[in-house]
Amino acid sequence: MGLAASQARFLGITARKSNIEYEGQQVNQQRMALAEEVNSLYNKLIALDVPVAPDTTQFYESNYSFEVSNTDGYDGDYIVNSYYQNDDGTYYLNTERTYQKNAAKGTQYKMTSISKDDKGVYTFTDNLGNQHILTADAQNSALMAQLVNSTYGENTVSSDEKFYYYQDEKSGQTYYIPSSQITNESENNTFSAYISTIKEYTEPVVFASATVTFDSNNRMSGITGATNPETGESLNINTEVNTTRTYHSEEYDAALRDYTMSKEEYDKHVADLNAQTESLQQEDKILELRLNQIETEQNELKTELEAVKKVLDTNIETTFKTFNS
Repeated sequence: MGLAASQARFLGITARKSNIEYEGQQVNQQRMALAEEVNSLYNKLIALDVPVAPDTTQFYESNYSFEVSNTDGYDGDYIVNSYYQNDDGTYYLNTERTYQKNAAKGTQYKMTSISKDDKGVYTFTDNLGNQHILTADAQNSALMAQLVNSTYGENTVSSDEKFYYYQDEKSGQTYYIPSSQITNESENNTFSAYISTIKEYTEPVVFASATVTFDSNNRMSGITGATNPETGESLNINTEVNTTRTYHSEEYDAALRDYTMSKEEYDKHVADLNAQTESLQQEDKILELRLNQIETEQNELKTELEAVKKVLDTNIETTFKTFNS
């Protein structure tokens, strides 16, 4: 190979080697870009909220109830609706109280049920056609007026209302009729006959500064005292607390449905991200193979370049020696 040919070959190999090196740099940059995309996908993956299956123990509710007796004005059955602990360690209880007390039960009748004879005696005819003579009693009047007003609202009847009464022989009940209604003799009007009965009442009751005990499961087990928040009165309501565990199956089923939907969405996101990652990894493998080919080709060019350089050096040395001899 002559000097010119060797020089041309040397330049050609050098140019090819430069191109191969440049291509290798480009491949490395592409692989770096792919690595950044894979890292971005991984960050998206770890940022996903992993659905957590509902725990059945979270859907049990402890319901507390207790009974108070021999405490004036507070006797009855209680349900604890909510409670919280005060700074001093006592508790504030929002409860619902159910109790029984005397009340007046009223029944409406038409005025035609009452008749009056020439001596001024009133006679009442009940729904079965039985007649009863009405009698007045001042002692019973005050009690019945109080029961009527406490049951149906103040001023339903006058506090000094006079009541006539009769006794139903079959039921044994004594019925009371306000005189103010009897004297209104218009047949189009009605009147009320009342009896004394036991009525159940429900009302909210708040206990402040209650001393509460808890069992080993952290469930309320007893109340040893409390305070009326309005008056500051100390209440002796020493009692055991009953615990009822209620399982809210419908709420659990709803939470399980939400979890199933969230799990399906999560699995889809994970599958999509994994598919994208796998695609990028395939691209990286292709680039890696190409980089290996470039490295092999570069080594071959390096070897060939060194061989041509030796030939070129030999040609130069021979040429210069020729002219110097």
